Amino acid sequence: MFLPEVFRVTESEGIFSDIENNSFGLLISAGDTPDDVPFTSPLPMMIDKGVLYGHLARANPHWRLFDGNRVAQAVFLGPHAYISPTWYPDPSKSVPTWNYTLARVIGRPKVLEDEEKITWLMNALSHKYEGDGGWAPDLTDPAFMAGMRRGIVAFHMTVDQIDGKAKLSQNKPQDVAQSVADRLRDQGEIALSDAMHKTFK
Repeated sequence: MFLPEVFRVTESEGIFSDIENNSFGLLISAGDTPDDVPFTSPLPMMIDKGVLYGHLARANPHWRLFDGNRVAQAVFLGPHAYISPTWYPDPSKSVPTWNYTLARVIGRPKVLEDEEKITWLMNALSHKYEGDGGWAPDLTDPAFMAGMRRGIVAFHMTVDQIDGKAKLSQNKPQDVAQSVADRLRDQGEIALSDAMHKTFK
């Protein structure tokens, strides 16, 4: 990933927070040969104590690459939006661009076989999106849930490397970046505008 220092997120807590808030990501694994197209699966994932967890359909052949040796990356895109040259003081000396945040986790995924850990994962993911009092796996008919469990493959991936990128007009004068953040807020891009304001000194 191209990561200029000016856009690098250096605080690991900020990166983990980005993943928590934008947990539907892309898990990407290389193929066996240089001619193989990398395998990509869009998935909800979560990190706990330095380990990335998720699950996918057993019918998805991607999981067969989860041998614990093959490197993969999970990419989580945060808030993003188009930035028009007309938002700058001199549009004749500007071009269109895009502001965004993202996080990337690199590791070697492995199939998760511990049934207790799989149950924990399913409960944790459900609670994350449902909240207290929402749907939970134990509310489902046991026979039906057993069939659903047979249809998925869970995985875990120790985090070997984690990167955060926040392209938020840091390469512009602060008054210009402030103006861009205000325009984004006016357009309803609140999360991206807030992220930009956090970079201002």
